[in-house]
Amino acid sequence: MKWTEISITCDGEGAEAVAELFNRFNSRPGEADTAAVIEVGGYDAVGELVTPLVTVRTYVAANGDDSSATVRRIEEGLWFLSRIYTLPDPVIRELEEEDWANAWKANYAPLPVGERLIIVPAWLADGQSLSSASGRLPVILDPGMAFGTGLHPSTRLCMAALERVVQPGDAVLDVGCGSGVLSIAAGRLGATSILATDIDPIAVEATVENCRRNGLAHLVQARAGSLPSRNEQPAGWPVIVANILAEVIVHLLDEGMADLLAADGVLIMSGIIEPRAGDVLAALARHGLHLLQRDDEGDWVALTAGRNQSQRPRIQH
Repeated sequence: MKWTEISITCDGEGAEAVAELFNRFNSRPGEADTAAVIEVGGYDAVGELVTPLVTVRTYVAANGDDSSATVRRIEEGLWFLSRIYTLPDPVIRELEEEDWANAWKANYAPLPVGERLIIVPAWLADGQSLSSASGRLPVILDPGMAFGTGLHPSTRLCMAALERVVQPGDAVLDVGCGSGVLSIAAGRLGATSILATDIDPIAVEATVENCRRNGLAHLVQARAGSLPSRNEQPAGWPVIVANILAEVIVHLLDEGMADLLAADGVLIMSGIIEPRAGDVLAALARHGLHLLQRDDEGDWVALTAGRNQSQRPRIQH
């Protein structure tokens, strides 16, 4: 089978809009948010930021008139989007099956994140690559078509926040787990019980496989869905992490995510574009949560919150 790859490299705010458009026109029926592959561009081999641009890609299977219509709708949508937000012309190319399967892997290398973690692509996870971790905790990852390569700033911000708050023995709830990168990071940092949820079955499969690859399958329960019931963790979750989008985080807070947090628990939220940070802060206040820390990278924001500001001792600097 042949595939059509459509990609745009732009800033973070533009990337969010492009990803939404790709997901709207190219997701499989009944499965939202499955079409956009997001990766940050401009990081060198040791994780130094060269440029804050983000590349968003989507892949359309070449199956006749339907695929041609999908490509045309995407092109038209990008044209209209470019009228209200400056975007470059999309790069469109045809790929054979083997090229499609490997195209997005070409520029990946082991990537240090925070002070203790390193993301190692699964296809590079041999002895030499792991030995280059220099004492860091390896997160071995093959994201497939699930969101969560570890290269996106929102994922990097979440992983750094997890380093600060996860304590040995913690239970962690990972909402919108994508590839499972944050669940794996939590397990490496000492969490002993992790529930990973995602509305996309492909993401759940990717999380299960990546946790198995990292030897953490016994710690992580991955399943389709969103928020669990309070009965599953009656005392509340010590750590909840949600790396999604600002509007989804606001919705989850309104649906009861704040009520799932333990009395001294910490909620980490990312995937937030800077202009939307105020919406999330307002929702936190509405549900009795206080901002403990804000981290920014380019246009992206991560917020760490708790029930009261005296929880700062839990934030391990």
